[in-house]
Amino acid sequence: MGSEAVSLALGTVKDLLAEEARFLSGVADQVKEVEVELIRMQCFLKDADKKQLNDSTVRNYVREIRRLAYRTEDVLEKFAVEIESRRRGHGFRKAFRRFACLIYEGISLHRVGLEIGSIKAGINSLTTNLETYGVIALSSTEDGQSSNARLDQNQQRLRQTYPHQVEEYFVGMKDDIRQLVSLITDEGIRSHRVISVHGMGGLGKTTLARKIYKHVEVERVFKQFAWVSVTQQYNTTTVFRDILKQLVPDERKESVEKMDERELVGELYKVQKETKSLVVLDDLWEIEDWKRLSVAFPFAEADSKILITTRNQKLAEVEFPYPLNLLNEDEGWELLQKRAFAKRNGADCESDPRLEAVGRAIVRKCGNLPLAISAIGGVLSQKTSLEEWETVKNDVDSYIRMSEGGKEGYGAVLQVLALSYDELPYHLKPCFLYLGQFREDEDIDAEMLYRMWTAEGMVSSDHRGKGETLTDVAERYLYEMASRSMLQVKLYEFSPARKVRSCYLHDLMRDFCLARGKEVDFLKLLDFGGGNDPLSDYSTEHDNSTPRCSIHTEDDEKHGLGDVDSMISMALEASGQLRSLTLSGGSGYPKVSISSPRVICDSNKFKYLKVLKFEGYDFKGKGLPKGIKKLVNLRFLSLKGSALETLPSSIGQLQYLETLDLQVFRQIKVPDVLCRLKGLKHVYFIGVRRRTEDGLISFLGLSKLETLVGFDDSFGDLKHLSGLNNLRFLHAIVNVRKEKNDLPQMLNFLNSNRHKLREAHLVIDASDEVVLPFLDLLSCHCLHRLAIFRGRCEFQKVEPPLSPSNLSELTLWQCSIEGDPMSVLGDLPNLMRLVFHAVDLVERNVMIIDENAFPKLASLEIRRIKNLEKWVVAQGCMPNLSHLTIDRCEALEMIPDGLRFITTLRKLEIKMPKEFIVQRIHGIDGRGGPDHDKIRHVPMIAIQSYSII
Repeated sequence: MGSEAVSLALGTVKDLLAEEARFLSGVADQVKEVEVELIRMQCFLKDADKKQLNDSTVRNYVREIRRLAYRTEDVLEKFAVEIESRRRGHGFRKAFRRFACLIYEGISLHRVGLEIGSIKAGINSLTTNLETYGVIALSSTEDGQSSNARLDQNQQRLRQTYPHQVEEYFVGMKDDIRQLVSLITDEGIRSHRVISVHGMGGLGKTTLARKIYKHVEVERVFKQFAWVSVTQQYNTTTVFRDILKQLVPDERKESVEKMDERELVGELYKVQKETKSLVVLDDLWEIEDWKRLSVAFPFAEADSKILITTRNQKLAEVEFPYPLNLLNEDEGWELLQKRAFAKRNGADCESDPRLEAVGRAIVRKCGNLPLAISAIGGVLSQKTSLEEWETVKNDVDSYIRMSEGGKEGYGAVLQVLALSYDELPYHLKPCFLYLGQFREDEDIDAEMLYRMWTAEGMVSSDHRGKGETLTDVAERYLYEMASRSMLQVKLYEFSPARKVRSCYLHDLMRDFCLARGKEVDFLKLLDFGGGNDPLSDYSTEHDNSTPRCSIHTEDDEKHGLGDVDSMISMALEASGQLRSLTLSGGSGYPKVSISSPRVICDSNKFKYLKVLKFEGYDFKGKGLPKGIKKLVNLRFLSLKGSALETLPSSIGQLQYLETLDLQVFRQIKVPDVLCRLKGLKHVYFIGVRRRTEDGLISFLGLSKLETLVGFDDSFGDLKHLSGLNNLRFLHAIVNVRKEKNDLPQMLNFLNSNRHKLREAHLVIDASDEVVLPFLDLLSCHCLHRLAIFRGRCEFQKVEPPLSPSNLSELTLWQCSIEGDPMSVLGDLPNLMRLVFHAVDLVERNVMIIDENAFPKLASLEIRRIKNLEKWVVAQGCMPNLSHLTIDRCEALEMIPDGLRFITTLRKLEIKMPKEFIVQRIHGIDGRGGPDHDKIRHVPMIAIQSYSII
């Protein structure tokens, strides 16, 4: 897996060629030749990627490609550093001292020319060897298409499916069968002519399709049936012929063999119009494949239907998608019993509670995936004692890897998952393998993932559309993998744009990800949790060629290998030259102590680091060492969730730094050096107040900055925001006091046309007497999220109609409210979440929500409004409300009558005085009070009561 190295090198080459006169005077032609060779090498890598798992020689060639690509980048970046230093008038001697960790002697033009010539010769030699060895250069036009590590003929035969096969151990899916049979047999719904069952490999899509295909109701409705297994390697003509031969009488089958593709399409179309048919296309992979096949199906002119099974969500969404989910625990346990006890008599099948507890734990370890449960059940069928079951439970991963039917070092289960990986577009494969560094079951922050991919050169600028950033491209990459069932995503709940908040891997998909990443020398994961010694799993040969290392530690308790510092030191000593180093101490309060990590700054192993992450560590009252400046190639630096006191001023020398995450625990001193980081694109300060050594932090000159999170006018100069012309996202805190009010200045910036801002989140911390310009805030087009702490909101002075607003979340906390806020806020067209917390209703104790108000509101929280007596909810309002909280509003007389009309409400939380709960909801006699019927339709109701003292 050398593609990310070549992509990174190409990015450096292109950046330097873009400023040829500035950096490459005298060697530009040679650099352009290297660029051509690197592009050519990418084409070879596509074919090599298919062969390296089975061939150590090809694997060695891929390692050499990666080494040459990194060497290219290193030579050119060192040269650019020297030229830039000269351009600034620092002289070579200063440059030599500043970058002593990288530059051992002056790199003259002649020397650079020799280096480039040597690199080019190495690439040419590799190209010749690869061609001799049978590795071909796939066309560059295939970039973005599947690299198609195509299955050999034996695998192809194994993956063929047939409708007559009977699944011996089938459980669950009763609701799925019922719904799909209804959809397929319903003759009146034209939009359901094509139904696509989609989900990850191993869920049982084919098994479900067979149940539908053979269902008595389906057989009654349709006259002709056809089943074809499409798979990755298919021939359109063959598929058409196979379908037609199943739909025509026996006497016509011979003539079908003689038809060409055009004749087959015409005849298929005709047969399905004349005879009501059901066609199953099992294991379809790509949208383009479906487009080629769809010409043979008369959707608008016939009652025939098509059932598709696929792992590709995007393909499913072209027609009518039907997602298939994992088994629940009860279904998983039932399947495990059927498989494990299949060869025993009925008496033996009765498991005791202890065996069931172990079995259910095994089901959970299988991630509720039917294929994995069935595989482990086969293992358990040979084991009869509780102790044997315990042994299997404690090493489920190993048993899955050894399950029958697999090849290439994988068991049958992981082999199924490997198919999805094999079919990923080539540029997405390193992005997927990158996910292996995160913890099991971790919600992976999508935004930070984009930053890390970009820092490592995995996000191609060639994929950018007009006006797009690399973040937009990375987001597409993640969506594409999710649509192919490689991972699951969680969206921001109240984002109209449906942006991804986080992603996660199914446990077995993570196992495959780690296994493949280790095989191709992509990533070394060292997890010291639970007393493990992960170093024993790696050979020196492996370590020296693996460019990424991820280290997981849990706590400060003594480990057999020593304390945390000792473990990290041993791990780093066992590593080779690294491009990425991530250390995770866990989430929440920093439980793991670590000494100042000078070893990383001083060792030559880390001089080319692009990504450095220390997350969840306590630096024992210290900060990063001053030697951090030696990591001049660093693109990404994260200290998220760590406790450290200072950030050294030497960080201002990291000229290539693009992402700086200072979402730290407690406080940190930040020197006023960020303005020196001209390549900075993304900065995060959120969650902690920071103290600076030199007054306000300057943001002048950061023209590339796209993301600024946690900006606070108590430490940052608000005037400098006007110079951030490339800013896309801003999260800012504005402190509003009678003597100092920067809010008008902030609103002027947000409403100006001089920036590219797409979205702003604003937190206003005001003193009680300050009147806030609420109308101006609501009129700010780029403002999506607003939280106001204290201050006065004069809603009676806001007159409709309001200007168009994109506000989706609003929190009012301890504010004084004049007028009815509902009459104003109900007109906001995009508001999805609204929170009132301990607000004071001035001269009014009533809130009224009118008909048609809050058209998109999904969540409403009304907490601790002491003087709210009456709340009126009109019929027809809040048509999308799903979550409502009423919390400690002690003056409230009753639950609003209009709640009975909100049928979308799924969760209701009520925390009120005991007297209110008894009299209004439960009733004095326990048979229901006057408010009981208003809320009885809500599926999930949580009621808490308390006594007023």
